[in-house]
Amino acid sequence: MTQQTPDSKEPYVGKELGSVSFTVTEAVLNDYYGGLNLSRPQTAAVPTMIASGPDNAYFAQSSFSNHFGHLWMRQEWELFAPLTPGRTYTATAQITDIYPKRNRSVVRYEVELRADSGELALRTRHHQSYLLDQHDGQLTFRDPKAKQGARRFVVPEGEPFGPLERVISLEMCDRFFHGDANYHTNREESKKLGFGDVVIGGRMTMAYAAHILEERFGAAWWTSGRLDTKFTNPVWPNETVIARGVMTGPLKEEPERTGAFVWLAKPDETVVLVANASVRSIEEERKRDS
Repeated sequence: MTQQTPDSKEPYVGKELGSVSFTVTEAVLNDYYGGLNLSRPQTAAVPTMIASGPDNAYFAQSSFSNHFGHLWMRQEWELFAPLTPGRTYTATAQITDIYPKRNRSVVRYEVELRADSGELALRTRHHQSYLLDQHDGQLTFRDPKAKQGARRFVVPEGEPFGPLERVISLEMCDRFFHGDANYHTNREESKKLGFGDVVIGGRMTMAYAAHILEERFGAAWWTSGRLDTKFTNPVWPNETVIARGVMTGPLKEEPERTGAFVWLAKPDETVVLVANASVRSIEEERKRDS
């Protein structure tokens, strides 16, 4: 991999990505719920993945100039305080690693989102992958069922939660991304990156996973939630996805935290993403608040 310097236009480890201002407006909330085809509760905390907007705003500053074949690979989230409607937050970010993964180059950058008081609301680590050796043509994806070890997980034993099932239309994508023309909303933009059709955004599929976690964990999620998501297969317009979860109990390495395993799959069992999640236990929450 070519070593980049602070003067390079390409990403390099240690690169500061600047600050982004983000306000939780009614328009943002309405596009979020409308784009995901979810009913908006009247008295609920701001959904976690609203913050995927400022998190993803660093694409231009963090990406290689060759965007061909760009895909999300992984997202890690740590939550510390719920977001508030109408409040403005500031995001800051830095590239923390660039590493190879199979035939791709992955840029990892870390984002912190803080309230105007300076309070840390959340921290994310975003892993974006690129095909640097290809600049044009069309990408081909192997049949997911033909991949060796295509289903690389066994559903743990425990109390199930969910499911949440949705068909994701192109109209939903357009609303979720506020009408922006990109490869998650526009076929022509998608073809420029080598895809035969619009790629449903990882922000959308990850939001469904977060939604069932918010429903299952409640208030503890917004103050202590952790989520480590790995994206395994793309989703295309008008496909169905189903989010499911299983409670896995206290974590071995952190018994004060309660874990869960969540995944999204298509009806034919093609796995879209898998994720491990956890929150502080009720007892730990009580100790913290006392």
